[in-house]
Amino acid sequence: MSYSSEDETDISESELDEYVDRCYEQLKDGTQKVKLSDDVYRCPYCPGKKKLVYPFKDLFQHASDVGKGSQNRDIKHKGKHLALEVPQGNDVNELFVWPWMGILANVDVENIGRLKNDLAKRGFDPVRVRPLYCGGYPVVEFKKDWSGFHRAMMFEKEFEVGNHGKKDYYAAPRLADGLYGWFARGDDYYSKGVLGEYLQKNGDLKTIGDLETDEAQNRAAHC
Repeated sequence: MSYSSEDETDISESELDEYVDRCYEQLKDGTQKVKLSDDVYRCPYCPGKKKLVYPFKDLFQHASDVGKGSQNRDIKHKGKHLALEVPQGNDVNELFVWPWMGILANVDVENIGRLKNDLAKRGFDPVRVRPLYCGGYPVVEFKKDWSGFHRAMMFEKEFEVGNHGKKDYYAAPRLADGLYGWFARGDDYYSKGVLGEYLQKNGDLKTIGDLETDEAQNRAAHC
């Protein structure tokens, strides 16, 4: 699908993932400038806002809030901000488990069967949820493309905002009620026990740079 003019062409929810990829390509090739320095980033999609410049973590939070909160009439605005959720700068070297996976903790075993539907209602679009009964950590699998990455990051940020992220889970002497969740990374991949074994058997460790290189090679092979 091609878009001759972003201002003239409407998209639907079903076309959102492809639109996010298109916007991300514009960020990669510099059509839209985000990084101003090692410490300062800007949102190129909110020129009318007073606060245009953010530290990276705040830019990510801004993008996540818009991407999660936009209504159907703002699908393009939502897609542009979802594209911002791909790490910029040094963060492209961070190791993630691929295919993209999330980890849930403090799960009520009686609710495991409803987890997929519950996460879908929250906008995370999981492919499946695999309960690891012996390890106590259900694994959430997301789509393998960039839209899956965006939703895995949204998944993680929502838990962090509610103080139910990875750091909260391991730091709390007594867990609060409710789920804890995070995006699976290198330390989870190499962890001991059932969780680490599952991640190593079913995934690899990749950086964003690795995925971009793979994409470029695939495009070149089909030219």
